[in-house]
Amino acid sequence: FIAGLVSLFYLPFSLSIVITVIFLSAAGLSLGIRARITTLLIKIFEVRFFRNQFWGSDISHDPEQKDVGDEPRPGLIKNRHSSSDLRIIKREHSEMIDSKLQEQDDMKGRSTVSVVVDDTLDFVSAGIESIIEDTVTSRFSAERLPSWNLLSRTKYSFQHITPKLTILWILGFYVRYFIFVPIRICLFVVGMSSLVIITSAIGYVPNKALKKWLNRRAMLMCMQIFTRAFSSIVRFHGRENRAMRGGICVANHTSPFDVMILSCDNCYAMVGQRQGGILGFLQKSLSKVEHHIWFERSEANDRKAVSSRMREHVGDPSKLPIIIFPEGTCINNTSVMLFKKGSFEISATIYPIAIKYDARLGDAFWNSSKQSYGEYLWMMMTSWAITCDVWYLPPMSRLEGEDSIAFARRVKRAIAKAGGLVDLEWDGALKRSKVSDKLIALQQKLYFERLSRKTSMCSDEISQDSIDILQNLSEEDREQLLQKIDEADDDAEVIRKVSEIIPELAEEV
Repeated sequence: FIAGLVSLFYLPFSLSIVITVIFLSAAGLSLGIRARITTLLIKIFEVRFFRNQFWGSDISHDPEQKDVGDEPRPGLIKNRHSSSDLRIIKREHSEMIDSKLQEQDDMKGRSTVSVVVDDTLDFVSAGIESIIEDTVTSRFSAERLPSWNLLSRTKYSFQHITPKLTILWILGFYVRYFIFVPIRICLFVVGMSSLVIITSAIGYVPNKALKKWLNRRAMLMCMQIFTRAFSSIVRFHGRENRAMRGGICVANHTSPFDVMILSCDNCYAMVGQRQGGILGFLQKSLSKVEHHIWFERSEANDRKAVSSRMREHVGDPSKLPIIIFPEGTCINNTSVMLFKKGSFEISATIYPIAIKYDARLGDAFWNSSKQSYGEYLWMMMTSWAITCDVWYLPPMSRLEGEDSIAFARRVKRAIAKAGGLVDLEWDGALKRSKVSDKLIALQQKLYFERLSRKTSMCSDEISQDSIDILQNLSEEDREQLLQKIDEADDDAEVIRKVSEIIPELAEEV
């Protein structure tokens, strides 16, 4: 009897929704129902009851303690929250070290010893801050939410569950798994089938101009069906800055869905690692109608061939713009990490794109080191929705005398600022490997440059004597020395004061 009722009411309901969505996707229209539902859900999750039940009373929400770049941006859902609002400590010394290494003030006047000792205390404090809460490796795991969204995978404080919350969770479970998921699976299958069938058919069209026109219409339609299969709400800003033909577009990387999100509004040629499984099948289907570039990351010869093919592609104005994610791995959308310089060596003009997801209804981050693509796909299917904002930034060109590394950093800063993300200089490869010698050498070089700017080091041999003295001092003697020296003391004066504390040490030097 129950099965009969389901087939009588639910199947026609689901079928009508699927047909309506396909029609709207083909026409590029929307009824606004998803936006209204997501707005209602956000209001429910932001109720104080959810916050209290989720966190209890141990964690205070200090609105002043936010990461740099976490200010709300125009176009974002109001009251956006992220894990950056829930930091364990305020990283004063880490920020101080970063600011010291980046500052360009050439004013000298302090002794080498006083600068090194002062910086040493900051380095030690910054190290302790990193042990308590690491700003780098935390970017490789899902962000923690300030209010529960009724998804069990985002529930950390199980001791705060109450009977009322349990009832709401069960209700949400049935809505997601028995109403949303069947409809989403149907839409996903329709989208996948349409993509494969249409791209295969378009591949046989002999006329190149007609082939490109059909491919654009088909890709926009199929990608819009895909996004609606996950109840995606996407807001695009600055559409006048879109790259139409040729050129290289770069964006921050959070998920395989980044391509799907961007392809709802424009068509791109893709550059990426050759995949297996369902992703590999999609790559082969897409390559039938457009010039995409797939490679093996482990093959050095493959990388050279990719650079050559990209140069040829960019030089052809009839081809689609290339979309590249220079971070090289998925980051949890709270920051932008080091951009690889390769794509910035190929083209003098770059079209930056900033993507910011709102994780309150579902976290789009793919932790590829822990989840297979199938697991990730199911997680997205069973989420409430995917909501995000996309900013097309004005094209940026390399300045005179600017190398590819400096150009990449400048573009990265612009993307971080537009998306309200934290700008980090660390390599995303740390997700799977240890800190490279290059990164360590870079930090050492930055500090050496600071010493060169702030002290007489490198121009006076006595500075090295000061360093030698400092290395041989005990902690107790160092504290005593700090009380005696003045910032205006030069290195010779520092050595004289050391001789008053430990005469034999100064004589050795």
